[in-house]
Amino acid sequence: MNAYRTYTNASVSTASAPRIMMTLFETALRHMRAARAAYATGDYRTGGDAAQRAAAIVLGLQATLKREIAPSLCEQLDAVYGFVVGRLTMAIGGMSARYMEEAERVLLPIVEAFDQAVASEAATPIAAAGGTGR
Repeated sequence: MNAYRTYTNASVSTASAPRIMMTLFETALRHMRAARAAYATGDYRTGGDAAQRAAAIVLGLQATLKREIAPSLCEQLDAVYGFVVGRLTMAIGGMSARYMEEAERVLLPIVEAFDQAVASEAATPIAAAGGTGR
């Protein structure tokens, strides 16, 4: 096993669940952007591969929804993820950067909201414990 793989495995096994989620979101967006750029230049094979990777991540996120904990939120996220995967599929089939843009535009606010929620939650335990954060 090479050093990079060892580092990656250690990073994943020690990361918090929110950090893993953010990594998945960021990776999906990175693949969407790569696909959009590839389609825009006519590199349909690279674009399709990147779009498939993004779709696999979004499908994985969709599969992890905990409907028993937050049914309404999960229903909304399920619809958003379904739309994003649909647009990614259309991008692959039509080899179109336009559908990639739509998928990214819809997913980005979810990613930003999750990032803000994680940051807010991370700050809460210090305040609740009466600490000053210094």
